[in-house]
Amino acid sequence: MTSTGNLQANDYRYKRDISELRYFYVLNPASPHSGWALREIIQPAFRALHAEYGVTVQPLAYGDVPEHRADGVTYVVYGPTNPLTMPVDEQGYLAALAATGARTNIISAYPLTETNEDRPDYARAGTWVPELCDLLDINAIFPDEVDLSRGIRTNTWQDVYVNAIGETIRVKYQPTQSADPGDRAVLHRLRHEHDAEIAELARVHRDHHLWQRKPYTDGSIMFTHDGHWFASQTVTDKSRMTADDFDLITSFDEGTASLTYTGPRLPSSDAPEFLMLSSVLGMHGRRPRLIVHFHHRELTRGPRYRELVTDARIEGGRFSAGRLFYRELCQKQTDWFIIREHGMVWTGDSVAQFEEFVHRVVVPGG
Repeated sequence: MTSTGNLQANDYRYKRDISELRYFYVLNPASPHSGWALREIIQPAFRALHAEYGVTVQPLAYGDVPEHRADGVTYVVYGPTNPLTMPVDEQGYLAALAATGARTNIISAYPLTETNEDRPDYARAGTWVPELCDLLDINAIFPDEVDLSRGIRTNTWQDVYVNAIGETIRVKYQPTQSADPGDRAVLHRLRHEHDAEIAELARVHRDHHLWQRKPYTDGSIMFTHDGHWFASQTVTDKSRMTADDFDLITSFDEGTASLTYTGPRLPSSDAPEFLMLSSVLGMHGRRPRLIVHFHHRELTRGPRYRELVTDARIEGGRFSAGRLFYRELCQKQTDWFIIREHGMVWTGDSVAQFEEFVHRVVVPGG
């Protein structure tokens, strides 16, 4: 529902090695769902993270905080808890975790009514929880799962898996930075060429609040060219971005999950799927000039455009996701769709087209 402030301050000039990352979990002793959350959410998430990346996780007792580590990233998942009724001492503990530099994600457990509906006070979560997260410098993972057997709205192990990657590893591809003078010249040219368009995109993001958590964690942008791509860097504030927040991507390899780029920071974590999507669309003669991924609370989870939501979750950051994106565009016969529980992907040729789309589709009654 929000994002940790220390995520923005991290060094994204290179991909973190697993040896630089630490992972902990803390169970809420006051929750009747703690044992269940450990078995069904935390352990499966970290089994998957270990299988994929070699990640290991350590238990941390409630009230304890990990030692501050300036040369790496510390991640803590905590819960389950109800953010709407979180007592002051619990808030203080979460704030203490964040104060050590730990990126703290919380697993939520909102009680349902006897008829398994959201309680009336859950509507307050939309405003209260982001404020609480900003206050404590934590991230409440959005609770899309309704567990009827336990009578709670909560999270899944996949939610923790995805958020843990986003808070720590960040990018799933293998990056190689190019220092070639020719590549740097192309980057300089593209920054000049797209400067005004990027300023307009920033304005559209500001005007229509095209993010859900924070503008520097949500969304990504890519301009396509013949043989190279101009992509936003990871953790770019979309509401204030300039051309300096973009990289040149010169090549990619799906087989090795790698890409080569020129720029001061890593390209967006969404770069792999956009590289693949633009390439597959180009093979079929209709490559877009511009791809925009953005978030919007009402469209992601609201009642409108449910026919454009993907049937399944699509894990971002992988080249294979681009092929799934292509399939969605073909099946739905549109230039945009909604990734289940995640956000929107739009393809087109200009910022003016994107703004027209926003006014027509995103703005209610537009």
